[in-house]
Amino acid sequence: MTHRQRRDLVRSFVLTGGRAQPTSNADSLDVVTMVTAVPGKPVTGLQPEQQAMIDLCRGGYLSVVEVAGHLGQPLTITRILIGDLLEFGLLKTKSSRMDPATSPATGATTPDPDHLRILERMLHGLQAL
Repeated sequence: MTHRQRRDLVRSFVLTGGRAQPTSNADSLDVVTMVTAVPGKPVTGLQPEQQAMIDLCRGGYLSVVEVAGHLGQPLTITRILIGDLLEFGLLKTKSSRMDPATSPATGATTPDPDHLRILERMLHGLQAL
């Protein structure tokens, strides 16, 4: 039996400091919550995975599930790391959930174009499977 060594293999509990749940800031992170990097913030002393998240989110808003997919990390780990970055003030969120009081079903307002883009991207991703 050959023992393979992978330098890129880091156990999930190491990335999260042994935590299995996100911080209180990340409790509201849904898979479609949009995150982006806060410009002008120093990003020293971060783990490589956190630095990669900041670099990825500098291009604009991405959903939590997109960040996880781009980085190849499980969703739970991604939520924990994003929660840390939110706490440090390096990321900011924009919720993707519609307020029931202003949903198109009630006729109060039109749907947000960001919601439509997210749904279209999810549909294209599913169709690509």
